Amino acid sequence: MATGPLGKNDLDVDVSEPFKRQGSFRKVLPSLPSADSQLSMSAKMIDRPAIPNRGHQKAYSQFQQEYCIISEYNMLRKQALPGIYVIPSAQNSLLWFGVLFVRQGVYQGGIFRFCIHIPEAFPDGGCPRVVFQSKTFHPMINPSTGEMDVKSGFHEWRKNVNHIWQVVQYIRRAFYKIETKAPLNQEASEMYEKNQEGFIENVQSCVKSSQERVYDPPPTDDQHYISFEPYDNEVHGQIRDAIFKGKENEEESSSLGLSWVQPGSLQPFSKPTS
Repeated sequence: MATGPLGKNDLDVDVSEPFKRQGSFRKVLPSLPSADSQLSMSAKMIDRPAIPNRGHQKAYSQFQQEYCIISEYNMLRKQALPGIYVIPSAQNSLLWFGVLFVRQGVYQGGIFRFCIHIPEAFPDGGCPRVVFQSKTFHPMINPSTGEMDVKSGFHEWRKNVNHIWQVVQYIRRAFYKIETKAPLNQEASEMYEKNQEGFIENVQSCVKSSQERVYDPPPTDDQHYISFEPYDNEVHGQIRDAIFKGKENEEESSSLGLSWVQPGSLQPFSKPTS
């Protein structure tokens, strides 16, 4: 199970690195020389016509799909979207777990869990579905099912144009720029338009609820489900210090030898290089 420490003062610590390292899938596939060749191979596969699901052809189609999904996850990792963390299920590569930390705006402080459901016919089959597990008062989220309106952002899913990282970016953006054109939660939409005070009150209630449930036990035994533990200095202190020490070293090294200007001078290349 993907776990990480989370204390009151640690919500802004970048916990993406542990999740980036846990990219295993349900099937063990042959390794590729590099991520670039992996993306290239997947792009070629996406452009091929669909293969009928018959006998060995069905197996090949599944093999092709796995590489496409690996490619999608690699592209998501490269985007490094702030405040949102996603990892594929260890049991089903068509199910991805996610957590959104909202750092500013009306939803600031919210910790919202969601799942991305990829169509079985991926990369065909239309737009992935996004379902929030956390109770979320938002015009674009169905209050009964937790499903988010993603199709408004992807009217026609084109397999060689649209990617899952764009869906993740769409999820994040929805909490900073609120849209009410085609609401799934009519009450939230009307409050946002006509009663800002009532809207904020309901939002703050769901933000508080999300914080109170951050340490809830996982609802699944999937090893990649993202879960958190209260911060324990004896357990997590050394790791936390190593993270901050690494950042300090990077800042120090980046400030050395990059500007050949003698202190007190405006003349370029006036600083000795030896």
